[in-house]
Amino acid sequence: MERPLRVHWRAFVLPLLWVAAFFLLLTQLKSPANLYDEGLVLVNAERIRAGEVPYRDFWTLYAPGYFYALAGLFAVVEPNILAGRWFDTMLRLGLVCAVYGLARQMTDRRIALAPAAFVTYWLATIRFYSYPAFPATGAIVLAALALARYLQDRRERWLFVAGLALGLTALLRLDFGGYAAVGFAGAVMLDAWYRQRSAAACPSFAESFRQMARGAALLAGGALLLALPVYAYLMSMAGFTTVFDDLVRFPATTFREVRYLPVPPLIPQFGRITGAQWNDWLRLYLPLAVYVAALIVAGRWLVLRPLPVADVRYRVVVLSVALTVTGLGLVIKATSRYHELHVLPTTICAAIVATALFYRLPARLWRSLPFVIGFSGLALLLLTGPYIVHFSLLAARNATSPLGCYSDLPRAGCVPLGQDQAEVATYIQTQTRPDEYVFFGNSRHDLIFVNDLMVYFLAGRRSPTRYTELHPGLATTLPVQEEIIRDLVEKDVRWIVTMRGWEWREPNASAISSGVTALDDFIRSHYRPDKSFGLYQVWRR
Repeated sequence: MERPLRVHWRAFVLPLLWVAAFFLLLTQLKSPANLYDEGLVLVNAERIRAGEVPYRDFWTLYAPGYFYALAGLFAVVEPNILAGRWFDTMLRLGLVCAVYGLARQMTDRRIALAPAAFVTYWLATIRFYSYPAFPATGAIVLAALALARYLQDRRERWLFVAGLALGLTALLRLDFGGYAAVGFAGAVMLDAWYRQRSAAACPSFAESFRQMARGAALLAGGALLLALPVYAYLMSMAGFTTVFDDLVRFPATTFREVRYLPVPPLIPQFGRITGAQWNDWLRLYLPLAVYVAALIVAGRWLVLRPLPVADVRYRVVVLSVALTVTGLGLVIKATSRYHELHVLPTTICAAIVATALFYRLPARLWRSLPFVIGFSGLALLLLTGPYIVHFSLLAARNATSPLGCYSDLPRAGCVPLGQDQAEVATYIQTQTRPDEYVFFGNSRHDLIFVNDLMVYFLAGRRSPTRYTELHPGLATTLPVQEEIIRDLVEKDVRWIVTMRGWEWREPNASAISSGVTALDDFIRSHYRPDKSFGLYQVWRR
C-alpha cells in the first residue's frame, strides 16, 4: 500500500503545491518600484553589461555575483524592472524548494511542508526584489543538502559540492559566505572527530586532526574553485586595496556608523512594550532561542547520550550545527541594521532547525492533550504578530494585480512608478543622446539618506562617476565630492537631476550633516535650473 501512496504524493500532490507556491510568489510582482535597493542592483547590472568592472568602475559594498547574473539576463532579454523581478521570483521559488528538500532530510515529507510554507509566505510578501541575500540564503541551503547527502552515503564528492555552494554564497554575499564557511567547516570537523571517537576508544590526535582537516579542505577546495577566480580577476582589475575597502573595510566600519539601527534589548520592559516592539523583539530573539536549543540538543546527543553514527538523529544534529553556527553569523549581520528584511535569512535557517527539533520530540508528548494545547497556544503567541499579521499587512500595502500594467515607460515593464520619477526619466531621454552622461544626485550632499538609483535605469543614461550610489559616510566626504566634480568636468556632463530626498533622521551618523557642500556649490555655480518635476529638479549647464 505504501508505494501507490508515495507515487500519488510525488506525481500529483507535491507538484500542485509547487504551482500554488509559484502563484503566491507572483502576487507582489507589480508592487511599486524600489528606487534605492532595487535600483542599485539594476543599475550595476547595466554598468557591467556596458563593459564596466565592479569596484574599479563603480563603487559598491555588495558582492558581484547577482550583478553579473542579472547582466547576463539583460544580454538575452530587454532590460526592464519586470524581467529582473521574474528572475528574482524564480530564485525565490528555488529557495522554497531547497528549504523543503532540506527539511525533508531532517523530518518527513509532510512535516517538511511547514517551513517551506512559511518561507513561501514571507518571500511572497516582503517585496524587496533583486535582493541578493535571498539567493545567497538559497545557496546556503543547497550546501546543507549536499552535506546531508555526504552524511548519508559518505561519498566525499558531496563535501566538494557543498563547498561549491559555499563559493556561490560568497559570490552573492561575501559576508554570508564567510559565516556559512565557519558553520559548515565546524560541522564537518565535528562529524570527523565524532566518527573517530566512535570508531576507536582512544583515537590518536594526529588521525583525528587529519580527518578533520581533510573534510575542511574538501569544503574549502569547492568554495575556492568557484569564488577565487572571480575575486582574483576583480582584484587584478581594481586592485586589492579597492576591493578590500569596498567589500570589507567600509561595511565593517563606516556602514555601521551611518546605517545602524538599534536592536531590541535582551530583556524588554514588558509593562511598557508596544505591539510593534514586541514583534521586533520576537523576530530577533526567537531564532536565537532556536539556536540555543539546537546546541543543547547537540550536546545531549553527542556527549551525554552519544548516538550511533548511522542513527538518523545524528545526521539531524550535524546539519543543525551547520545551520545554527551559520544562522548566528547571520544574526550578527542583521544587527548592523536591524530590520525585518535583514533578519529574514537567519529566520529561514532557524525555521528549518526548529521544525527538525520539534519533529524529534518524543511521540508520547504529541499524544498528550495538555502538551498539544500548550504548544499550539505558544506557537499562536509567538508567530501570529511578528510573522503572520505583520507580513499580511506588508502584502496589503499598495496592493496591485500581477496582471495589470501601471506604467507606459518601457524600462518599467508595467511596474508602478512615481509619476514625478517617470516624467523626469522621460524628459531626460528627450533632451539627451542615448550614450550621453547624466548625473542624478540629491538636492544636498552634506546630508544623505538615500538617492534615487532607479531613475538612472529608467532613463537609460550612463553615470559619469564611480559613485552612482550616494552612500552616507562616503558621498558626504570632501574627497569623494571632489572626485565627482572632476568626473562631471571630464565627462562634459550637460545635464544634472537632483532629488529633494527624504531627510530621515535615523539614530545614526547619517542624520548629521558632514558640512561638506563642495558638490552642491559646484552644481549651483555651473548649472541653472531647467525644469521641475515634483521632488526632482533638472539642471542644465
